[in-house]
Amino acid sequence: MSACEKCWGDAYRLFRVTGKNQSECYHALIENRNKMNKLCTPKEQAGQFWNEEKQIDYRNIQEE
Repeated sequence: MSACEKCWGDAYRLFRVTGKNQSECYHALIENRNKMNKLCTPKEQAGQFWNEEKQIDYRNIQEE
């Protein structure tokens, strides 16, 4: 599974404000969003890796 680009970006902003490790902020965000059932959309998760034409995260496309 690929990392959520939206959450990683949000974690970076938290790191800049709090000074905590970005990875720790990321895992806390994921845990909190799971508990609140506020998961990111597939497009938000993919960020710049979203393939608009195929409506898929191209990191998950298997090469033939």
